[in-house]
Amino acid sequence: MTEADRTVNGTLARLVRESAPLLTRFLDGFHEENRATQKPNLPNHPIWTLGHCAFTMARLAHMLGGPEPSPRDFELGDWSAGAGGSVTRFFVEDIAKDSTPSSEAAHYPSLARGRAVIEAATETLALTIERMDPTQLAGTVDWGGTAHPIQSIIGRVAIHNGIHAGQLADLRRALGFARILPVTKRPEPPRTA
Repeated sequence: MTEADRTVNGTLARLVRESAPLLTRFLDGFHEENRATQKPNLPNHPIWTLGHCAFTMARLAHMLGGPEPSPRDFELGDWSAGAGGSVTRFFVEDIAKDSTPSSEAAHYPSLARGRAVIEAATETLALTIERMDPTQLAGTVDWGGTAHPIQSIIGRVAIHNGIHAGQLADLRRALGFARILPVTKRPEPPRTA
């Protein structure tokens, strides 16, 4: 652990950096043909999840003084606005909170592109946090119309990635995929003679 990691900025940046791989490990077994697969009563598919979580992090980074969400990765509007070609970025309205994921994979970028977008958004947010002045980091930010402590929102966004990882775990089970998290066997109690 470096000295920078021991600061509040470093700890929060590490929290963000570690949250994305905890989500993306649940992509094992998904590929280009099944990236928009859904099952009844399960809310979100893998490619929607990548775009949604990436945009949430990119938006927070911008709110904290970082760059705007990259136009290479996100475009305002929905898929119908850009229909006709190969989709290389996420349409914000298609991945926004309370949007309905489409089962049409062509409405989203490739899974490989989705992974690249979430990796870039993760690093952008982490770097933004590392560069923040400690007094700014102790302030508040408007999130959903309410002022929240910045440190709390950073933690909340990392937990948000975990919530969506859980949704992917549920989808994996419904699709019959192998477990990602190991099953830990409990040690058997010692036998008495």
